[in-house]
Amino acid sequence: MQGTQMTSRNPVLALAGEIDMACAEVITSSMKPLIEAGGPVVVDVSKVTFMDSTGLHLFVEAARALDERGCIILHGANGAVTRVIEITRFWEARENIHIIDCSVLVRAA
Repeated sequence: MQGTQMTSRNPVLALAGEIDMACAEVITSSMKPLIEAGGPVVVDVSKVTFMDSTGLHLFVEAARALDERGCIILHGANGAVTRVIEITRFWEARENIHIIDCSVLVRAA
């Protein structure tokens, strides 16, 4: 691959369990360096079993902080997470929020 340059600059933040008020500060702190770096911020939510409005709000705020420097990608949305996303249509809050429902991650879990 002459002339090809590869980088693995963007890590994936993998979350599991419940995303609610009890863990919002930890998730926000974990996302902070990724947001400061800019670019796509990929969050694997395939093992998240519950997410309330606090979780939705922290992802909207992260997208707002990124603004034109990047986007939030929620990867592996399924089950209860998908339902709350569909009910609230929260992706409409910001252009730079993307939801990818990936059954491959769910099957591997």
